[in-house]
Amino acid sequence: MNTGRISTFLLGPELSWLLMYGLALLLVAPNQPPTEAGNVRLESLAWYVLFGAIILSFVPLYWSQSGLGWWMLRIGIAGLIGITSVTTAFCSAIDYHDSRNSGVGTLWIMLVIFGAIFLFLGMIAVSLYIKFRS
Repeated sequence: MNTGRISTFLLGPELSWLLMYGLALLLVAPNQPPTEAGNVRLESLAWYVLFGAIILSFVPLYWSQSGLGWWMLRIGIAGLIGITSVTTAFCSAIDYHDSRNSGVGTLWIMLVIFGAIFLFLGMIAVSLYIKFRS
């Protein structure tokens, strides 16, 4: 049994998304019950955490030993699930108790759309870099 290959497989993009989801849960916990200052803080933090998580999901490529195609598939699937999970964690913790709550749904849509676009642009850029590097 090759433990190096197993550890490489386990330290993939799924673990990085799981860690960032845990970070998101830790960041939204102080906003219970929701306050206006906490809501504004979470709206800003959601963007930084989401884009940081997307960048972090490409880090396992540094130590990968297998084919690029499988890693890109794993990054794409884990990324889409992670984007929706992290976005939902942030948006479910924001509550203004008035008509401004309609904007929270829009924030969720914007985070998912821009996150998916950024993820796929990153996948294309990394694939091109690896292809032309060798």
